[in-house]
Formats: sequence, structure tokens, C-alpha cells
Amino acid sequence: MRVLAPQIRTASSGDAPGIAHVQVLTWQQTYRGILPDAFLDGLDVERSAESWRAVISDRRRITHVVDGPGIIGFCTAGPSRGDPIGFRGEVEAIYVHPAEQGRGHGTALVRAAMGWLAAKRLSPVLVWALEANTRAHGFYRALGAHRLDTRLLRIADALYPEVGFGWPDGSPTGG
Repeated sequence: MRVLAPQIRTASSGDAPGIAHVQVLTWQQTYRGILPDAFLDGLDVERSAESWRAVISDRRRITHVVDGPGIIGFCTAGPSRGDPIGFRGEVEAIYVHPAEQGRGHGTALVRAAMGWLAAKRLSPVLVWALEANTRAHGFYRALGAHRLDTRLLRIADALYPEVGFGWPDGSPTGG
């Protein structure tokens, strides 16, 4: 029996449940102790899948998935949704199944997103991560991103600081 290597591809609407599953599971593991347990325990894959169908159908952005087979990671990118000034593109979300982290999937997803953003002339690029998610900070720095700014993000009726990282030249390094 031949095992297929994971592949990066553009998401389709049929991938929404798999993307939602990875997002919910990753949030529940990554943000436990950071966000309220009641909020994390209330995350629902079916509700999330409906939201992901809308994201996937939005032609202003792209979602790439790692299919291994089955969705083991994803990354959404598009035009910057705001600050800091001068950054035209944004990696909006990137999550890899906890059991698959550390195997290069995240780096491959960021590179795919950066290629799409560059083709759309949406560089330089930024990404935001909760301040308490120091593992994400290390990941972005390993890819050559620089710390830019902080802001507050409302989640579950509370404000949480998040840190912006950017690639001023629009391309990741390292990995």
C-alpha cells in the first residue's frame, strides 16, 4: 500500500467541515488557559463550517489546505484588513492540526499564501497572533517576519492583546 504525501491545494467548499474541525481543535488546544473554557468548549464545527464556506467562496481571498488525505491544515490570505499602514496583504488565519505541527506544513502554507498575495500585488504582508501565543510568534520570526505593532481583539466579550508581524519585502525566509 502506497502512502500519499500531503499536498497543498486551493480549498473548495467541500473542505469547509475539515477546515472547521482543524480550527476548532487547534483553538481548543492552543488557547486553553488563555481564552475562557466556556468559550472554547462552545466552539461548534458545524457552525464554523458554514462560516468557512463563505470565506472559501470570497474571491478577494484564498484558502489553501494541506490534504494528507483529509484536511490537516489551512491558511487564508487576502487584502489587509487594516493596520499597520503600508501592508497590503494579510495572512488572516493559519492552523495545523496539533498532531501534525512541526512537520513543515505551516511553512508550506505560508509560502503558498505569499505566492498568491504576490501575484495579486498584495505585498508587503502582515499577520496577527494573540500576544499569549508565543509559539506562533516564534514561527513567524523563523520565517523572517518582524514584530510591528499591537492591538486589542475582542473575543468572548473580553479584549485580548495581539501582536502584528510583517514581511516588509513580502516573502518568508527560513522555515
